[in-house]
Amino acid sequence: MRFSKLTSALSMSATDVLSTFTARSNAFSIDPSEWAFLNATLGGRLMQAIPVAQPCFSQGGGSNQTAFSDLQTHNEDHIFRSNHFGAYENTNWETCQSTGDECLLDWTDPTNPTAFATPQKCLLGNIPSYYIDISGPNDVKAAFNFANQTGIRLSIKNTGLWDGNFGSLVRLLHAQLTLNETFIPDGCSASESGMTAITIGAGQQFRTIYNFAKSNNITVVGGADPAVGASGGWVMGGGHSALSVTMGLGVDRVLEFKIVTPDGQYRTANRCQNQDLFFALRGGGGGTFGVVLESTHMASPRVTIQAVLGQYTNTRENSVQLMKALAGNAVQLATDGWGGYITPPAGAAFWANPVLNATEAKHSASGMVDAFASVNGTTTFFTLDSFSDFYDMFIDQQPDPVGRPQVIGTRLIPSDKFDDDILIEAIISGMLDSDFSQITAVTPFSFKKFNGNDTSINPAWRTAIWQGARCLRVAVQTVLSYAWNFNSTLEDRVGSYNKVTQGMSIIRERTLDAAVYFNEADVYEPDYINAFWGEDNYKKLLAIKQK
Repeated sequence: MRFSKLTSALSMSATDVLSTFTARSNAFSIDPSEWAFLNATLGGRLMQAIPVAQPCFSQGGGSNQTAFSDLQTHNEDHIFRSNHFGAYENTNWETCQSTGDECLLDWTDPTNPTAFATPQKCLLGNIPSYYIDISGPNDVKAAFNFANQTGIRLSIKNTGLWDGNFGSLVRLLHAQLTLNETFIPDGCSASESGMTAITIGAGQQFRTIYNFAKSNNITVVGGADPAVGASGGWVMGGGHSALSVTMGLGVDRVLEFKIVTPDGQYRTANRCQNQDLFFALRGGGGGTFGVVLESTHMASPRVTIQAVLGQYTNTRENSVQLMKALAGNAVQLATDGWGGYITPPAGAAFWANPVLNATEAKHSASGMVDAFASVNGTTTFFTLDSFSDFYDMFIDQQPDPVGRPQVIGTRLIPSDKFDDDILIEAIISGMLDSDFSQITAVTPFSFKKFNGNDTSINPAWRTAIWQGARCLRVAVQTVLSYAWNFNSTLEDRVGSYNKVTQGMSIIRERTLDAAVYFNEADVYEPDYINAFWGEDNYKKLLAIKQK
């Protein structure tokens, strides 16, 4: 589950590592006549960006009571924030963090006037100055041409969870959602047997996609955040899901990309053409190789989901005991196909299994039941008609915290490390000492990879079970996170980043060959090449990027 959406931070990390672009100017150094010409070329779709909180400030161009009230009500709503160009899910990415320029409310109380009343000013911070609402490949070509002529730095905002660049030109994308029951990738033999597939335009979000899947009696493997776009950084960074344990990651299931590369060419990338680009797009990072306008993914038949909800009273003692017990069952649960989320701050955990029947599920999850019983907790079993039902009943009812600054760090925990008591202790203590934490069982541990379907994600994904995070996250993935507020000092903000990096240090030392999901990584990950991709994949990606 994606928490303090480091998508921008991680997109930034991946892009900075592989990018060949160099910003030679910013939006304010470009003559207004040049902007006017670009706007005319685009049919009037060049927009000036403003921070989402600007209407709350009397100084900085705001003071719109209706918009102010709307933001106060929906400040922590994923979809609301993703629909505003001047907003990111975690507000540290709206801020110029080195100077403190920002336009933020008090996330603990959005009505607190101390944050927005005079003498507070609304400053642009890290929000791009202009953006283009893309309607097709010609708009992207115009953006690349403008960037080449002016030196303006470009960044891509699919649904806009994290990334921003002050003074840059950003392309905002929206598009279609279609089902094809006999899909054959472009350029492949027409004699091939087609497969059921869903084509997803950039900007389409998982909440809409899951509803579409349910109405068409199919299963789409996708993320936890309702506002995440399926054709953006999610799939190009790997793309995990509660179904990934048995059905694979997003990179395993994507069949084709339509992309405009920086040379202005509109290309199709799949296993039959532009294979090197297809490899790069399946794990190389969002916004790194061009602007993806759509992607096509395998659509499986609707599957019945066996689900388990575990609940307990969240005390430190209970959480320590419970997580130790669950760690002892982690390998067996992953082997049997369980994927899910353990969230100590909520005193809850839930899992989904698409391969077992109800009787098998209860037998398989007996260790889980015992773990919750040991802390006087409860477990409840459900049989659900579809993954969409599981999403609505569980995942969507426990959304990640948004509308606040937050720093995250994660690590994928290999299956052969669950007998390392020092590691397990470090994961648990790190999580319980952070502002928010979660373990996500979202790795493709029991997925049988398709022959010839090589991806550019770190191969260590295949042998991990937990992802843990601080935020902090474990894959298992561990997730750790720390937050601050609008009036925090620079020292406090730097301290939050340091806490995450330091909090992950023992976990890194005990899992030297492990992977990191760079969409949810510590932005100061010390060995990012090996952690994000692995040395061999990185060399291939760099060579493709330099073409």
